[in-house]
Amino acid sequence: MILLSVTSLLAAVFMVGYDLLPQAQSGAKQNYPAVIKDSPERRARAEREWRRMLDAYGVAQTPPDLYPVTHTPRSLLGVSGGIKLIAVAPEPGSEAVALREAVRRFLDRWRDLLGAEPAGVSLVSNDTTGDTQKFTYKQANYGLPLAGNAGELVAVVSRDGRLLQLDSRFIPVVELPSRPSIDRDSAAKRVVGRTFTYSDIAGHEQRAHIAGLDQVTVKRLVVLPIEKADATEVHLAWEIVAGKQLSWTVYVDAMTGEEARVTQNFQT
Repeated sequence: MILLSVTSLLAAVFMVGYDLLPQAQSGAKQNYPAVIKDSPERRARAEREWRRMLDAYGVAQTPPDLYPVTHTPRSLLGVSGGIKLIAVAPEPGSEAVALREAVRRFLDRWRDLLGAEPAGVSLVSNDTTGDTQKFTYKQANYGLPLAGNAGELVAVVSRDGRLLQLDSRFIPVVELPSRPSIDRDSAAKRVVGRTFTYSDIAGHEQRAHIAGLDQVTVKRLVVLPIEKADATEVHLAWEIVAGKQLSWTVYVDAMTGEEARVTQNFQT
């Protein structure tokens, strides 16, 4: 009887441990994808910083145009005449450098509003069109590129130093897995057999079938933010181009293997 009781007790302990194991695994899965939740505090802080910025440059107060969840500026809607970044006109021939430095100082000063960490921001392009310069910055503090125009800030400045357009898509840094569960080759194979639909110039529905790996190019591993109703999910994903003459960018989740997003790379 004693032996039977001990055996029964060990069996019970084993079953308890067995029951707890799936729960622990389930809990680990719940940590992915990372989620940036909407926050009233974040919005209040952004609105406060927006008012401080307008006051600092002597601009009449106007409500901010903010992205949901991150609450970074989407535009300068309502700001008449722009924001004067340079008080004194730069010396002839030094305008480009002066404007670049002025924008950089602006990013540093209003980092809380823009969601920018100056050490983790890189200038990736500077284009001149007529009397304006367009500065494009990329967020570089994730260790991996962000997909599409996520993690991007665009500032358009006039020759005399007025900030005319501002669009900040920077996102907070969240913890992601250090390596993918789905390797590059496996991700590519998941796109084979996929059929894409699109409309031709006449509006008729057409189909494109990905028959083999020769039509698939795995470009890189990226950070992929996906906007939800009241949150932003942050995924680790493989960026894959499917098709040749007509192509689509497919993002395959590098942890689950699921198709996370598809973008058509041509216009119809």
